[in-house]
Amino acid sequence: MKSSTLYAGAALACALGLSACGGGSGDLPLTVTIAGGVTKDGLVLVNKSNGDEKAVPAGTASVQFSKFLSTDDEFNIDTKSLPSNVSGCTITNGKARANYYTVYTVVPTVFCTIKTHPLSVAVNGLTGAGLVLVNGSDRKPVTAVDTNGAQVNVAMAEIPEDGPYGVTVLTQPDTQTCTINGGSGTMTATGPSTTPVVACGPKTQ
Repeated sequence: MKSSTLYAGAALACALGLSACGGGSGDLPLTVTIAGGVTKDGLVLVNKSNGDEKAVPAGTASVQFSKFLSTDDEFNIDTKSLPSNVSGCTITNGKARANYYTVYTVVPTVFCTIKTHPLSVAVNGLTGAGLVLVNGSDRKPVTAVDTNGAQVNVAMAEIPEDGPYGVTVLTQPDTQTCTINGGSGTMTATGPSTTPVVACGPKTQ
C-alpha cells in the first residue's frame, strides 16, 4: 500500500510538469520574431530538435511553432527553405534549452537579406557639366566623357529584387536639357524591367 501511494504521488508530480521526472507539461510556446527581409512567401523554419516546421508568410512579424516545449527541452531553429528573392537569413538566439527566459525574454529572431541587382543608366549626348541623376536617396553626378556626347554608363545603387526604382533628372547640365526614358520600373530576378536611358540636347527654356 505504501509503495502504491508513493508511485501515485510520483505520477502526479510528473503530470504537473516537474522537470525531474524527465518530461514536462509542454506549455512553453516557441515563438520567432521575423525582423525583416521577408517580402515573399517561401521561408520555412524548422526546429531541428523535434522536426517541427513553420511556414512564414510574406510580411509576417512573428510566427509560433505548433509544438509546445517542456522546460529544459532543447530547440535549434534553422531555415529549411528560402524565398526566391532572399540570399540568406541569420538567426539569433535560435538554439537553447527551453525555459521562461529563453522563450519569452530572449526571443529567437530571424533576419533575411534580399538579393540586390545592378541598375545602370545610359546617358547619351552629354557634353556639359552639372547633370545629376537620382533614384530615391541615391544621388549620382554625371560627367561628360568628351565634347562629342559619347555615351556615359552610370551605375546607380543596387536595387532589391522585386523592389521599385524611379530614376529622374535632379539637376540639368549648365548648357543642356536632358530627358529620361524608362526611368521607372521593378527590379526582377534577371534585371530591371525597363532600360533607363537619358538623352541630352540643346538647352530648352
